[in-house]
Amino acid sequence: MANLWYNLCMTKILDCTTRDGGHPCNWEFSDEFIHNHIKFLNNEKVSYYEIGYRNYCDTEGKGRFYRCTPQLLKQFYEQKGNLEIGVMTDTSRYSAEDFAGKSQDYLDFVRVAVHPDKIPVALEIAEDLHSKGYKVFVQLMDVSNIDADGYLYLYMWENKAILESLYFADSYSKLQPSDVPTYYNKLKILGYDRISFHAHNNAGLAFENSLVAASLGAYTIDVTQDGVGRSGGNLDYARIKGKLA
Repeated sequence: MANLWYNLCMTKILDCTTRDGGHPCNWEFSDEFIHNHIKFLNNEKVSYYEIGYRNYCDTEGKGRFYRCTPQLLKQFYEQKGNLEIGVMTDTSRYSAEDFAGKSQDYLDFVRVAVHPDKIPVALEIAEDLHSKGYKVFVQLMDVSNIDADGYLYLYMWENKAILESLYFADSYSKLQPSDVPTYYNKLKILGYDRISFHAHNNAGLAFENSLVAASLGAYTIDVTQDGVGRSGGNLDYARIKGKLA
């Protein structure tokens, strides 16, 4: 029981309200909303804020926080306090030219989302971003469909230590709470020290699954305000608040 509560207290929170929660509003938020949200996250002592995407292709009809240019981020970065601010990219949209390096940018971290068939590409992107000074998360999408080759690539990769954390995502709400330890422990066996979890709530299990991940020692779990997000939404911060502190 003591270890359970220790693990819960050590898990960090990553807020992705304006990234995953940008789907319903096409990633368009007012400056005032973002400034107020950053103040809220600092007051709550949240560790990471994933403010949006950085994608410069397929942008038609999508708002500013789908692109997250350095020029846009500057004013928010200057206000961030103890928060670390980052963006998400993915293997199909990543361009090295879009990330000039932390010293020339207004980002602390980048999360690379990857589907099971593109894991080697994601690991190469992680190496590129790390060499430029960013902290890097890799998020394994649709974790239940990763095959033996995917796990072999993850096991054989020699640069595991460069990651801030390796995420596994319940992208389509397939996981039951009893499944979470299976994937968490599998990644541990492959040699990853910091493992994180991203839930979706289509099946109403985001809270239960995230709590299991935290009890196992997850490095971070993801939340949004009011559970906003793609499809069935994400873990509502109000539900987990007070469990991890």
